[in-house]
Amino acid sequence: MNSVVIYASHFGNTKHIAEAIANELQSRGPVQLLPAEETPAVLPPQTDLVLVGSPTEGHRMTAPAAEFFARLTPQALQGVAAAAFDTRLHWPRWLSGSAGAGITHELRQAGAQVIAREESFFVGGSTNPEQVALEAGELARAAAWAAGLADSLAASAPATADAIR
Repeated sequence: MNSVVIYASHFGNTKHIAEAIANELQSRGPVQLLPAEETPAVLPPQTDLVLVGSPTEGHRMTAPAAEFFARLTPQALQGVAAAAFDTRLHWPRWLSGSAGAGITHELRQAGAQVIAREESFFVGGSTNPEQVALEAGELARAAAWAAGLADSLAASAPATADAIR
């Protein structure tokens, strides 16, 4: 399975989540871990899974994530399996918002086959944004989430795909 993990991160929390996801996916095949600002408008042609994440700010994704989607050509992710993740305060979703919801919408607009509801990973510990840190267990939860997505995708792949090649 060829995967691409794309992330935007201000203070490193979303980057750490993206790294945990990428590390888990490496056991299943090649993985590219890319900051949103450096992600090209065209992904490798053999990409099986794309995961995109951003911190939640003002109830939505950050500018670097939005700019990544703005660079994509229409249907750039046609048929590619995809899912969204975000980092946000551990508040009720109606209060904090979720970057993942907007990312999911953009993935669909780009033609991706969204295979799971967006996942939020929680930060806290301070009212100062520069001192907010991931809550305990979130890196392990991110790895488990990635493993579940990969397993689900592998299970849904036609058993005869390798025989045809």
